[in-house]
Amino acid sequence: GFSIGTVDRVLHGRGRVSKKTEDKIKAIVRSTGYRANIHARNLSMCSVHNFGVIMPKSGQDSGYWDIMRRGIDQAERDLATFNIHRHYFFFDKYSEESFINSCKDALEKDMAGLLIAPVLFDACSAFVKTISSEIPYVYVDSTIPDTTPIASIGQDSYQSGVCGAKLMKVLLGGEGNVAVLRMLPNDFHINERVRGFSSAFDSTSSIKIHMFDLDGGLDDEEFSSRVKAIEEKIRPCKGFFVTNSETHRVAKALAHNSNRAHIVGYDCVDENIRLLKKGAIDFIISQNTREQGYTGINTLFRHLVLKEPCASQVQIPIDIVVAENSFYYQ
Repeated sequence: GFSIGTVDRVLHGRGRVSKKTEDKIKAIVRSTGYRANIHARNLSMCSVHNFGVIMPKSGQDSGYWDIMRRGIDQAERDLATFNIHRHYFFFDKYSEESFINSCKDALEKDMAGLLIAPVLFDACSAFVKTISSEIPYVYVDSTIPDTTPIASIGQDSYQSGVCGAKLMKVLLGGEGNVAVLRMLPNDFHINERVRGFSSAFDSTSSIKIHMFDLDGGLDDEEFSSRVKAIEEKIRPCKGFFVTNSETHRVAKALAHNSNRAHIVGYDCVDENIRLLKKGAIDFIISQNTREQGYTGINTLFRHLVLKEPCASQVQIPIDIVVAENSFYYQ
């Protein structure tokens, strides 16, 4: 009972249709389970969809970003039929200048959509304000409040910090000193993990937490020296909560002590898994990094190509990894 043009405008959100007509057409869509034949549409339009990925260099954070890259590459392969192409714009996470240059490059290349890892909070906050409203963007790994991505993909960082605190309580048996390492450069999700971990302890707790900032960009010798100094400062140190993938570097720095502190950290990079199996790390909280990358590209695809609504928050499960189940995370 409606013209093709009217239905087309409703399906693609192009306006110029009364609310009553729009509601009727959407009701028919829901009742029939209608979906556009995207194969036919793409073949007729010969569309090419270029997605820009702005993320740290693959080797940084002990290979964390390389795991995400694999998920992104898999999504591109799975969506090859739809002419989806991803283009990387890597930056050095310890350099705002490098980030800014990568962002400029992405905008100059005229990408249809952007997948952004907002690990440099201030620089990214400034950058997204310069993105045209016609270019949708998705956050992975972290988020930035008061910005307008079409979706943010990642864990509830606060709750993962709470989870880390509960694991530490089990390990310590209810008492002891714990060093919380806020890894630099910190961003929103690092700070939220610290906040979540801290919330599990109050002034009456027998477990005392001590906050320290630690630069992940330090070379191994200096990094190890800083960890040992922290261990000495709060003797007896019973535990370390490490807020990113550099967990294995902390474990190596503490290897000199046969009565080592317990370690709870993040991310299933190769070295973390290896030391988890050896017993040098107690628990790893997995962010399903590969899944984040895959979901990020798929979200842009659904939004730009399928014209489907997307959830603004995609919550990644908080997985607890131990030696016995680590095989499934490699």
